[in-house]
Amino acid sequence: MSADYYKQLLEPMYRGRKWIVVSDSAAGATAFVQRILDAGADSVMVVAGTTGTGPQPSGVELFVVGTIGATIMGGIRAFADAIISPSEEMCAAITAFDPAQQASVLTSYLIPAADLCGRPVYGGARPAWKALEDKIVIDELWRRAGVPTAPSRIVGSQDVAAVRSAVAELSIDGSAVVVADNAEGWHGGAEYTRYLAPDRDWSEALAFFAEHAHRVRVMQFLQGVPCSIHGLVAQQQVLAFRPVEMLVYRQPGSSRFVYAGMATLWDPPIHVRQEMRQIVRQVGSLIRDEVGYRGAFGIDGVLTSDGFRPTELNPRLTGGLGLQTQTAGDYPIGDINRVIIAGEAVDLRLDDLEKEVVSGADRTRTGRWSRPVSHVSITETTERSIVFDGNSWEPTDGDEATATVMLGPSPQGALVAVKLSDDHGLPAGDPTAGIAAASFSLADELWDTRIGPLVVGTSGPV
Repeated sequence: MSADYYKQLLEPMYRGRKWIVVSDSAAGATAFVQRILDAGADSVMVVAGTTGTGPQPSGVELFVVGTIGATIMGGIRAFADAIISPSEEMCAAITAFDPAQQASVLTSYLIPAADLCGRPVYGGARPAWKALEDKIVIDELWRRAGVPTAPSRIVGSQDVAAVRSAVAELSIDGSAVVVADNAEGWHGGAEYTRYLAPDRDWSEALAFFAEHAHRVRVMQFLQGVPCSIHGLVAQQQVLAFRPVEMLVYRQPGSSRFVYAGMATLWDPPIHVRQEMRQIVRQVGSLIRDEVGYRGAFGIDGVLTSDGFRPTELNPRLTGGLGLQTQTAGDYPIGDINRVIIAGEAVDLRLDDLEKEVVSGADRTRTGRWSRPVSHVSITETTERSIVFDGNSWEPTDGDEATATVMLGPSPQGALVAVKLSDDHGLPAGDPTAGIAAASFSLADELWDTRIGPLVVGTSGPV
């Protein structure tokens, strides 16, 4: 099998039909839209939160919401609200594109909408599946699946004494990680997670939880490598892919974590890799049996000296799986995911898919990471080739580029995005977090992005 097999297998779903592609950024939909058009779609409309950083889709109708948000989650939620409760202007634009109401919608798995202006979403998630993303309920699921976890306690967000008691009970060095429930909706990117460092003032972090959550989960601060493992649940089997390093940092003098992206250069010990893949199969089987789950999912956690310890479940197609399927040969994982959720009877040959993606992602290592910038507002994308000399990054005009760094639009004002080149030359094996953090330092020098120093070696739920 190859990626071409899956593209040809699934092309008929697009051919001769109208599609509305919903994406938080137009640039993020460019490659996907081109594939739909190449497959013979009748016409395509893109509804985007912003233009985004990078090349824009062509040959389509484009409606840009103009989403703004002080944080990444704020931007995602603002765009989700715009799709769940579309404006008259948006619906008028969609009606002009699709007056006969024949179009179907392909939307982000982060947006729980069943339709958009009366047009149905194809391959969307069920509410019971999204509920699994609550960081408060997940520990019970780990136990039911037989997965080893780090100790934790669930306490009221406004009960400061209970939080402090839980930290004292669980902590080894006086530190802990605290994460909010889903009182304000699902969350990610570490925005509702805080690090309670020993001998520091916790008042700001505790005040945040009191305002934004009903309950919190208190965990040990896990020393190790933040990472994730990904799976795909079908009717009769659960596929398990390879581990991915998550680029998670702390900011000096702050209780906040920073989630910046992911990379596949790092390799855990082989027995840990096997254990992580087995955890995927156990969890995937459980959620299939309990809530009828179908499709992709990811498990985030930390590889500690005691083994992998999961911290959260992401019941959706995740960036870590998308990164693997892209570098393994540009497999159309979004299409595969949707037809599995929709229950289409197609010959997906899932055993072959698992083997090919794992082996391909092992052969081709890559990474991408980004940080929003709020003190400037950018409308155009600037791109520079950069090279890593083993210690630091420098701009380059030659062919030896290790990566490309871009500064472009985002709901926060601007975005610094780094993507490793196909021939980046970085060795496989060790974590990438330190190398990625250094690239943000170069962005600060080039464009005064003011990302600042990032502390490598963080952990905890993101």
